[in-house]
Amino acid sequence: MMNRLKCSLIIIIISLVAPVKAASPISRFDEFGDINCEDEMARLDNFAIQLQNTPSANGYMIFYGGRRFRGRLPRVGEAAVRAGRLKPYLVNRRGIPAEQVVVIDGGYRKFFSVELWIVPAGASPPEPSNTVPASQIKFRKGKVNRRQFQCNI
Repeated sequence: MMNRLKCSLIIIIISLVAPVKAASPISRFDEFGDINCEDEMARLDNFAIQLQNTPSANGYMIFYGGRRFRGRLPRVGEAAVRAGRLKPYLVNRRGIPAEQVVVIDGGYRKFFSVELWIVPAGASPPEPSNTVPASQIKFRKGKVNRRQFQCNI
């Protein structure tokens, strides 16, 4: 009986003294690269559910252009056109208020990618973390064909 009491007391003392890690005020919800439309929309559906469950939070989408896109040099603005379909999907198809979704051009990385963040009210937004300077990106000639990046879902 005395040993149990000592063990219980020690556990209580340790739990009071042990440092408690504070939860990060923002969290990266998901990240994806050049995936097909169906997979992209499934990830956005999950993101929309999380935003609906926390209506006071904002959703941030940070997109990054890549050095290469689908095996070729990218065109100027290609990543922005690709990312341009994300917010309208959340707003028009999933009913998320437009002011709850923020899209940020994060610069460049080795490959095209999109980060999805949940940011509680009052918390600082995420900072883009580009890994390739814009001066190192080579573009091919031509204009971006917006139809190439449409999803017919």
